[in-house]
Amino acid sequence: MPAKKWPPPRFPIVEGRHAITDTWSIDLEDRFARRIEDGDLVLWRPGITIWLAVWNNDHGKSQAERLASIKESAAPARFDECEAVTGKITRYSYRLRDKNEDGAVESVYGYMINDDGQLEMAVYFDDPADEANARKLVDSVAERGRGRSGRST
Repeated sequence: MPAKKWPPPRFPIVEGRHAITDTWSIDLEDRFARRIEDGDLVLWRPGITIWLAVWNNDHGKSQAERLASIKESAAPARFDECEAVTGKITRYSYRLRDKNEDGAVESVYGYMINDDGQLEMAVYFDDPADEANARKLVDSVAERGRGRSGRST
C-alpha cells in the first residue's frame, strides 16, 4: 500500500502495547491498521503485515509436544531458527523466503506457546532490511494474563 494512502480509511489504527486477546499482547512501535480476516487478527502498515492466530490447548498437550508438532509441519525451506523457553512460555521462530506471482515474499514466523494455548504469527515484509523489525515484533509478544481466548485445536 503506498504511503500516500496511509492510514487506510474505515480501519482502526493501533500502536503501543496492543492487546491481541485476554492472554496475549504485542508492542507496536509504529501505527498499524487493524482488521479481522478469516478469524485471524491482521495488523498492517506500509511494508509490513502481521497475521496473528490464537489457539487453545483443548487436548492438554505439553508445550514440548506442541512445539514438536509445529516443527514437523513447518516449511522445509525455513532458516535462522530460534528457540527459547522464557518463564512459562516456549518461543520458536524462523525466517522464510517464499515466492508468489509478485516475486519474493520475506517473512518471520513466530510461535508463543503457554500451557493454555498458543499464538501463531507471520510477519511479512517488503524489504529484507526490515527483518530486524519483524523479529522485534515477534519477540515483543507477551502474556497478559491467564485464560482461554483462542480457537480450539
